[in-house]
Amino acid sequence: MTRALLLSVKPRFARAILDGRKTVEVRRRFPRVPAGTTVVLYSSSPERAVLGTVRLTRAIRVNPNAVWETYSEDIGIEEDALEDYLAGADSSTVLQVEAPESWSRPVSLGLLREILGLEPPQSFRYLTEDQVEAIRSRANRAEVFGVRINGLGPNSAHATPRNGRPIELQAGASRDARGAGETAPAVSLAGNAASVMRGRMVR
Repeated sequence: MTRALLLSVKPRFARAILDGRKTVEVRRRFPRVPAGTTVVLYSSSPERAVLGTVRLTRAIRVNPNAVWETYSEDIGIEEDALEDYLAGADSSTVLQVEAPESWSRPVSLGLLREILGLEPPQSFRYLTEDQVEAIRSRANRAEVFGVRINGLGPNSAHATPRNGRPIELQAGASRDARGAGETAPAVSLAGNAASVMRGRMVR
């Protein structure tokens, strides 16, 4: 079975990886995955969200004393911080990555727990391809005409214009003075080409 890697990274390093400025990640443990493996990047506290993916090109064991000399231009970390992280380690692992893909909508820790019942790893954990797609599908939820739609429940949606405040949209059946079971009326989003027409989103 093909496995992916869920990697916990500090926020500034996660951003650097996804910006392409950091192409090597250093770990004390060695993940048993081949080149070409999808690496899902979880940005740790205070962000606590999955931000995107990269592709593993190589995972190699390296003497901790040789990491800085060999990879200092690619790891995006200060020498003192690297030495502190690897202190006492008998070996270390260098993960070389490429093809960063930043998701337009981060997947929060709360959603990660809801979707897969997962807690973020301290270093890394393995995922199945199905688990990766389940996370990715949440990141790809509708962004239509500059409006981001986030599900808040079976009968509502939360529309966030890129330059405005969140708007609550009712998208299910509602009751009013005229009777029960009628669908919600059409609601327009000022300044955005999206509307809710009789209980459903029209693009």
